Amino acid sequence: MIKHPLTLTRIKHTAGTLMLVASLALLQACGSDNKNESRTEDALEKTGDAVSADTKEATAEAREDLNETGDKVEAKSDEAAADFRRERDEAVAKMNVQKDKLDAKIDELKAKADRQSDKAKAETDRQRAKLEEQRKELGEDIDHAKNATADAWQDVKSGFKQAGREIGDAFDKAGDKLKRDND
Repeated sequence: MIKHPLTLTRIKHTAGTLMLVASLALLQACGSDNKNESRTEDALEKTGDAVSADTKEATAEAREDLNETGDKVEAKSDEAAADFRRERDEAVAKMNVQKDKLDAKIDELKAKADRQSDKAKAETDRQRAKLEEQRKELGEDIDHAKNATADAWQDVKSGFKQAGREIGDAFDKAGDKLKRDND
């Protein structure tokens, strides 16, 4: 915020003005009688009281500004935490959908293998084993995501993108294999 430098500048100007007034009053008092000396003392006392009041006011304003800034930072932090939790929960839900699709594809390959010749069955079993391994890794990724902190989330998220591409490729290969075997 720009308020802090302005407040400090205001304090400096006030203090400088008060010092100037005080020095002029002292200068005038040096060449006068006792009557003027008591006026000078009164002026200095009033000047000191004014400086003290201005300082208290500036300090209160600065404290208020700091509290206001702290509240804004806290609000932003809460908002970021809520965004992280929302994004993490959405990612976990999408991964659970992917896991369900993998389970369905694995079940489909198991059923298909029962009806195939030995050579085709071996290839189907290899594809199924590959999908089961990816299913296991996806389960571990889901656990990591559920427990991820906000700091670790970016790393976890980039890992999910790579795993998603690999699972998509595996789906495509298994789907192609099933189509060829059905034809």
